[in-house]
Amino acid sequence: MLAKTASFSGLDGSLWGQVFAFLGSPVIALAISVLLAVATLMPKVDKQQTLERLEEGLQSAGIILLVTGAGGALGAVLRESGTGNLLAQHVASLPLSPILIPFVIATLVRLIQGSGTVAMITAASISAPIVSQLPGINMLAAAQAATLGALFFSYFNDSMFWVVNRMMGIKEVKQQIMVWSVPTTIAWAISLVGVLVLDWLM
Repeated sequence: MLAKTASFSGLDGSLWGQVFAFLGSPVIALAISVLLAVATLMPKVDKQQTLERLEEGLQSAGIILLVTGAGGALGAVLRESGTGNLLAQHVASLPLSPILIPFVIATLVRLIQGSGTVAMITAASISAPIVSQLPGINMLAAAQAATLGALFFSYFNDSMFWVVNRMMGIKEVKQQIMVWSVPTTIAWAISLVGVLVLDWLM
């Protein structure tokens, strides 16, 4: 926010612009937020207990950060190596309704690397050149298909899987899958019908 403010104010090259850009960078902004939270939310807690609380937070967030980073890296590899384009070409050659091309690609990418966000972006970016050349395709419906296809079976390499289960305090794998993976798959199946109906109506 500070960096954007400096940019809009024309302070990019000035000292204040550099200060705003530094304070507005994600790492610095989050570090300042943590320090402010410690100072304001735990003013009467001793140092040892504060460190213990911070360690608990790191234990909860660490796996989420690692999984998110790994998923993003794998998504970048799929795009840069050309694997995504090859996957799109194979899916496009299947006897499917054209509206299902981004849906199937998003589903496969989600299953391979876990992250729903990466699956959406990857499916949209590699299917758009193919779908846009097909007659009678509504690009809005295609974008919806790429988004909804990424709902498929959220599991261990999806950061949202860990966010939900850790926030709910669920530790057993079977319960984790029943609470989050199965509902997301049901939503995926319902959205498949919805995409086909939307394509038929539009």
